[in-house]
Amino acid sequence: MRKDLGISYDGLKYALSIKDNYLSGEPLTVMGAGAQQRLLMPEHLLSNDLALMQYDDPLALAVIATKDPESPMALAAAIRMGPHAKCKELITGVFEVVSDATKHELVADCAKLLSRNAFSPEAFQLVRNRASNHVVEIREAYRRAMAGNLRALLDGKMAAREFVEEFIELASHGNLRIDIYRRLVMKLMRSDAVRPSVKFMLLERLDKFPQMVKVQIVNEVNSAPDTPEYQTLKQELRWIYESKARAKTATTDVPETSKNWFGGSSLDYGAAAGLQSRNAIIKPQQPVLRRPGVPSMQSSGGFSTREIASWLN
Repeated sequence: MRKDLGISYDGLKYALSIKDNYLSGEPLTVMGAGAQQRLLMPEHLLSNDLALMQYDDPLALAVIATKDPESPMALAAAIRMGPHAKCKELITGVFEVVSDATKHELVADCAKLLSRNAFSPEAFQLVRNRASNHVVEIREAYRRAMAGNLRALLDGKMAAREFVEEFIELASHGNLRIDIYRRLVMKLMRSDAVRPSVKFMLLERLDKFPQMVKVQIVNEVNSAPDTPEYQTLKQELRWIYESKARAKTATTDVPETSKNWFGGSSLDYGAAAGLQSRNAIIKPQQPVLRRPGVPSMQSSGGFSTREIASWLN
């Protein structure tokens, strides 16, 4: 493929990789400051001050605009794709396909508005403002739903497992900022009004949380006083840790040709969402090879910093 057409083989590979992420339910991530992996957020795509590397490719943006289940991300991707469509005739055609193929009516409307107005600066400003407002509206709606679920849980009108499942779904699909996400989880873990069974289920679903939220949960439980409730939570955390350790050890015995089928070399999906400084460059995520060795458990029931890092990484 010729790059002067606006597409390339690398762009096609990025697009296929993003499509695989959606099929497997894995979040889109980028590498931020300090080599920390961060969740890709709508604000990242809407910012003109960030270079998003592979996510700046028009084909990659087209996949996000058509495949992302949440309208804020899809809309932000379509808007970021607009300047490519303005400059390249082939990408203009792809952009028109996006407006027809997207599952979100708002994305289709904004894409058609840009096309009808020949991608004018005024049209871009209009849809960018609409997208920013839409992100705020969606987050507020999801937060209200989470608050309603918490009231139902405390009133005994909602089962613990149903609450935890919906909490994780609402938090991930609502594009919550990571600081809000972390604060909500920690309030649940610290609250005396929340039944211990809910906290156990949160620990069971630890892998579903962003990386920084996982670190906060483990540190909170690990440093908590030795009350009966927290002693039980620490025992649960030890069981989960040892289970993951056994699973990691088992993968070291899998032949090299089979490791990809069983996750022998997996990516660590981080969190820490938030905008970078002006003109910052967010690099694409890179796979990290894990050491097969597993640190020993402490006899006190807690975890050392090294043990926490080896598990969460």
